[in-house]
Amino acid sequence: MKVLGFILTLFIAASAFGRLSDGKATFTVKDGKIVGAIQKGFHFNKEAPAAFVMKGAEIAPLVKEESQLIFAMPAKENEPFELGFYVCDDKKTVCEEHKITYMLSAGKLKSASEVKKADLAKPEVKASTGKVHKNHHGFIENDLEAAKVLAAKSKKNLLVDYGAPWCPACVRLETEVFGTKAFKSVTKDFVLVALNADMTVNKSFGKQYNIKAIPTVLILKPDGTELYRALDFAPADVYAQRIKDAKKNLQPAADLEKLAQAGDQKAIETLAENAYNALDMESSVKWYRQIDSQSDRFASAETSMAAKKARADKKTDEYFAILKKWADLKPQSFTGVTATNEWAEFLQNEKKELPADLKERLKANCEFLQNLTKSKADTVKWVAAWDVSPMAPVERAEALSMWKTSAEALGQKEEVVKIQKELQEEVRSLKLSEKRPGEVMATLYYFRQAGLPEIEESWLLKLEKADPHSYVPHMKLANYYVRNKAYEKALPQAKLAVELGEDLRLHNLQTLAEIQKELKQKDEAKKTIEIALAHPEVKEERFKEVLKSLEQLKKDL
Repeated sequence: MKVLGFILTLFIAASAFGRLSDGKATFTVKDGKIVGAIQKGFHFNKEAPAAFVMKGAEIAPLVKEESQLIFAMPAKENEPFELGFYVCDDKKTVCEEHKITYMLSAGKLKSASEVKKADLAKPEVKASTGKVHKNHHGFIENDLEAAKVLAAKSKKNLLVDYGAPWCPACVRLETEVFGTKAFKSVTKDFVLVALNADMTVNKSFGKQYNIKAIPTVLILKPDGTELYRALDFAPADVYAQRIKDAKKNLQPAADLEKLAQAGDQKAIETLAENAYNALDMESSVKWYRQIDSQSDRFASAETSMAAKKARADKKTDEYFAILKKWADLKPQSFTGVTATNEWAEFLQNEKKELPADLKERLKANCEFLQNLTKSKADTVKWVAAWDVSPMAPVERAEALSMWKTSAEALGQKEEVVKIQKELQEEVRSLKLSEKRPGEVMATLYYFRQAGLPEIEESWLLKLEKADPHSYVPHMKLANYYVRNKAYEKALPQAKLAVELGEDLRLHNLQTLAEIQKELKQKDEAKKTIEIALAHPEVKEERFKEVLKSLEQLKKDL
């Protein structure tokens, strides 16, 4: 008992005069990173949690070793952030948690003692005082609660943009729509909010509104009640008109359902479109069927639902019947051609013979598309009539790809070669610009379709040069080089994606580890995997496949 009493006395005394590990770790900025060093006789606990925390987002360290911790630099200066870690003494008598507040100023770290209390207390967005942080388009960034307070105070509805910087359609909205007069005019009576879908602080919003795809734009009451939902990009004038039309009759789903039950056709159509934009295909089909619609969105929803059921039940009769229905209802339309091609591709994947009826449909489509694509203007008009998703500037490239698919299904090898040459000429003629990065990203697929990987690479390098501090072009370049098995080129890009990316860090760490494995860098790959497995989000349901892949990769090494 005397020994225990003595130990307790020492513990109490130590608590009174400070902890054994206080002041043993120091952090500085070096080579564009935050580097932590530890005094002799102590070490960082690499088995314990460590994170960079800023505005609710937790980011695992780039390097987590007993001798050092390395974190990515924050994206912005003069904003407080917290570094959390554990320090142990080498004798292993103590292992204590540390949380230190820093701020980056003029490229140097300021510790908590140097940061003014006012700076720490002041949040980035504070609606009660009217001091809100807005981006250059006037959207409050990543602070929905502050925006709600402001909306209630000003008696306005909210317009919430939920997207991510790697998403082509999201970037197109940002660079081609939100800054236009048409959009600003129709949204001047809203409180505008931009939420990054990859930030931890915004994940609950995506779950609350069951958002399955981005970009999703919502109109909400100040209390959060949903009034309208839009999915995907559209040109500025089209997008502005959609918002303008929606504003004429903004109603919660519950009110619309009451009207729908009473037979209101407009309410039924609105519910069908809203369900489609939420990717709730079952509800969308239910509502569309009540008004006997021939909408392209109805066709998309019905074929999508039938395809899902066919994969689950291993029965294709209903799926083929739906495809045949839309090919008959809308022949030589974008929807009709797509339905016929989808039917043929499914059978080919199953290694089954195409029926005579389907072959005749494919021949008719080939003849139609061959004539259509002779005129770019006619092709643009034809694609624009499809009301699911706009495709500018790749309308003709898409029509040529559809023609190629039909010709391949018929085994027309010479025709396929001819179409491929036309497709290459078409994508080479596209007038793209780094000032419209979302448009470039959306077009990369067609460079691959045309068999022109060198053009895809050149545009990715242009995007990297235009925005070198964003993780997005580095991530896309790394993935491009991996697809082409150029792992030496992929490695530095993957490292930059990890260092610069506060978002998608787990995916980028996974890519980096896979590249290191291919390059026989076994020890480096193990370190990368450990960093990924220490990430606070790794066990979330949405990262289940990433975790599974990382654990398998660890076993393989």
